[in-house]
Amino acid sequence: MAVDTIKPKDPDFRDVHERLRDSRFSPHFDDCICAIDGSHIPVVVPAEEIVNHVGRHGYPTQNIMAVCDFDMRFTSVVAGWPGSAHDTRIFKDTLVKYATMFPHPPKGNITIVYCIITLP
Repeated sequence: MAVDTIKPKDPDFRDVHERLRDSRFSPHFDDCICAIDGSHIPVVVPAEEIVNHVGRHGYPTQNIMAVCDFDMRFTSVVAGWPGSAHDTRIFKDTLVKYATMFPHPPKGNITIVYCIITLP
């Protein structure tokens, strides 16, 4: 069911989103198709797994990577990584493991916006 629900509205990304046509964003975000964010979610894990899940926050977390389009709809979500995993590692692994399901820009467009938002 998630495969049917969490996906781009236009998988070919033919149109530039209307928000990106605004002079505040163009030309900086021309051809951008999404925003990617890594978030750490607090978790309770068995004692033998705590070391793997404790990252920069100092308590056990799970690192979740989410991709949203500019209508704030999730187009991809990857969960299950321990909090000690770096966002870049998760992103690179996702590009390989979920290559057919991960939103890709049309050929010739390579703009990627990546932001990190940490929950308090």
